[in-house]
Amino acid sequence: MIDHSVKDYTFSNDDGLFLERLEAFMDKSLAELRAFAEREERPFEEMRFRFVEWHSKHLFNNFVPSASCQVALQAERATQTRNILVEVSRILESLSHIWGTQSFILAVDPYYPANESFLGGTTAGREFWRGLRHGGETGAMSFKQKCLKAVQNTFSQRNYDESSSNTAPTHELADTSARSSKQQLSTAREVKSALYDGIRNSLRSVSGIRNAEMKWTNHDRLYTYGVSLVGWPPDIPAQNPSSLHLDQNKRLLDLLQTGTIRFEKIIIDPSNPVTTSNHQGFSSEEEGDSLFSWALQDDTTFPSVDGAAVRPPKRPRVDKY
Repeated sequence: MIDHSVKDYTFSNDDGLFLERLEAFMDKSLAELRAFAEREERPFEEMRFRFVEWHSKHLFNNFVPSASCQVALQAERATQTRNILVEVSRILESLSHIWGTQSFILAVDPYYPANESFLGGTTAGREFWRGLRHGGETGAMSFKQKCLKAVQNTFSQRNYDESSSNTAPTHELADTSARSSKQQLSTAREVKSALYDGIRNSLRSVSGIRNAEMKWTNHDRLYTYGVSLVGWPPDIPAQNPSSLHLDQNKRLLDLLQTGTIRFEKIIIDPSNPVTTSNHQGFSSEEEGDSLFSWALQDDTTFPSVDGAAVRPPKRPRVDKY
């Protein structure tokens, strides 16, 4: 049996042609990555960083070192981590010299608890952490224990999810129908709520009345808001969504979202004025004439020579036989 594992970080003897082909392939990949960044309108450096992050995640998730190289990996990992943290600490110190900012960093390694914690940053920041209550070495140990517990919980949950997906216990199969019905109920409630909100918002938007409510059982009564409902399917009764089936509510919601069901303003035709039981509407000119005709008939006066108002002579009385 061949044990396929990386032992000493050595590769097979590579000839010059292979390296040239590999370099050409890498250049082509970078060109495609640059073209992708341009299409997405994102910086090329961001795409490179995301690609490196994805590749590193792929390596760490799929690479399982053998027992012989675990010690070497741990030592190299600790060295690289410390070098990075030292560089970050130097950057913070430089930032303090330039802008006067004070800061500190505390780093622990929950995956390798044997590694020592790292405290860096400016002098004021490090002294603050050392003098802080529950800080210093005690605080670093507490922080490491908290992170270690979080890592253990993550691994436990991941193992539980994998085992649950691979095996289905008998006692869980009995609850499958119950969970399905509960999910179906939740879906029906969500559809009904979405239909209520969609109809209400559309009605208030078109009518301009903030407290308008849908007339579910009598759509003709919507004329009181100056609107009419268009597109309601004839095979679905005019009922409240609580009285309809899930399929009917889903269909109504789809029609509402596509604009088939909508509210439209009622436009009054000027040539056909609205009438009521008590009076018939009339135009503004006729209304003005009718309102002031009595004044023109009864209050007509004629100026006299001396400026006094003189009423017109009375009409002679004619007796009818």
